[in-house]
Amino acid sequence: MVWSFLFLFGFFNYTEINSTREWNGFPYRLFTLPVRTWQLVALPMLSGVVAMELVYVAWIKLVWTHGSIPNPEWFAAVLGAYMVFYQTALWSLAGFRITRLLVLCVGGTSSIAVACLPLFYKIIPSPWLSENRLILILAGMVLLAFALALSVVARQRSGGGRRQSWLKMLVDRISDVLPRRTRDFASPAAAQFWFEWRRSGWLLPACVAFVLVFFIAPIVWFNRTDSQYMNYLLSRILVMPMVLAFAIGKGFIRPEFWSTNLSLPSFLAIRPLPAGEFVVCKMKVAAWSATIAWLLVLGFIALWISAAGNITKLNEMFYLLRMTCPHSWLAIIILLIAGLMIFTWRCLVSSLWVGLSGNPLHYGGSICLQVVAAVLLSIACGIWADTIDSQIKNHPEVVKSVAISVIGWTLAVLVILKLWFAVFSWSKITIHRSRQYLLIWSGVTLCFVALGVLCTPWADPYRFEHLFVLAALLLMPFARLGLAPLSLARNRHR
Repeated sequence: MVWSFLFLFGFFNYTEINSTREWNGFPYRLFTLPVRTWQLVALPMLSGVVAMELVYVAWIKLVWTHGSIPNPEWFAAVLGAYMVFYQTALWSLAGFRITRLLVLCVGGTSSIAVACLPLFYKIIPSPWLSENRLILILAGMVLLAFALALSVVARQRSGGGRRQSWLKMLVDRISDVLPRRTRDFASPAAAQFWFEWRRSGWLLPACVAFVLVFFIAPIVWFNRTDSQYMNYLLSRILVMPMVLAFAIGKGFIRPEFWSTNLSLPSFLAIRPLPAGEFVVCKMKVAAWSATIAWLLVLGFIALWISAAGNITKLNEMFYLLRMTCPHSWLAIIILLIAGLMIFTWRCLVSSLWVGLSGNPLHYGGSICLQVVAAVLLSIACGIWADTIDSQIKNHPEVVKSVAISVIGWTLAVLVILKLWFAVFSWSKITIHRSRQYLLIWSGVTLCFVALGVLCTPWADPYRFEHLFVLAALLLMPFARLGLAPLSLARNRHR
């Protein structure tokens, strides 16, 4: 259901991309039509709201037929209102890419909090938290959003709308006052590393810090005495950097993070630096970005645990770990944190060879393949959920053995394909770079293997160790070190 709503929001992204003007707003070609501005604005908004409500009603009537969703009228109002807010943000902030990205992120996360407002009516019996009052407030906000979008689009249609960011001007003035670098760079690779970090390397730590301070910290403070909620929130905090890295990585793998053009800019193409060094600099920037992000997360967790009032459930979890693995529990924690850092780094650079190729078909196809695979897997699990549950209950041993066999053979085939691609992609890499990366890859892979062996119970009749070993061989990128420079070289020479 969530995937269908996200698809609708993307489908009604009623904008036009103009790279020459750095514009991604209301379509300019429609301004010449003999139609009033309010009709130009109202038609896509009304179409989006109607489509959203129809899909929502279809889910309620055809799927959730047993009243599984409480307050269906309230959720319908929230979905329709946020469709209007979404299009208003796209058109009003057409020339401010970073600001619009932040507004859309905050707006998307705020929709969850707004949808849960009626639940607080039982705790705080305030008339302002009743559904009828909240629906009226949403309706008023929708009218204000429509008026804002109408005024902005009317100004754009009459030739107005300057693309001037006062916030950016203020930041530029502050950066001009700050001390600048006066020393020369040690090498061209060091200069490129500095340049890549200034462009996109800081984004993941900044997003992690923003989420920790403005979203997780208030939730932690209001639930500081609930020990059960602490374990629940801790798992979400540990997953959060990897989710953000997966999303940011789709822009990080491109030659320009903030540009929709996948071709390598001439400013970078003429630099006296081999294609392999470009790729290595991006991988180093991603490593530093992931490390700083996880240092922020670990610092937040340490501060949270030290200041928390009730950590009973967390102590029970650590006690169970120490009882299960009395001699290796500390090594498991250290290797697990290192593995999460490496997996975050992998999310940033996993498709680097696709993004640097400059081919929109390959880049878009890679993203669509990942999304479609997740959607199909979730749909399959939903369709055959009852069958899977019944088979597990009736034949648990057979299901486990078959699942382990299928997973093992699948991982083995993937390892073979990975090594096969590496044989061809490493042919044009220098021997020094090959030895250096092979040493890093071997060390990281051995850490993953050690983590898998340490986490496997001694009394294991199914022998899971081979699955952990095969999975460890797949986690660290291997063939991409050769594929990414070749893709960048073709993009560099058009």
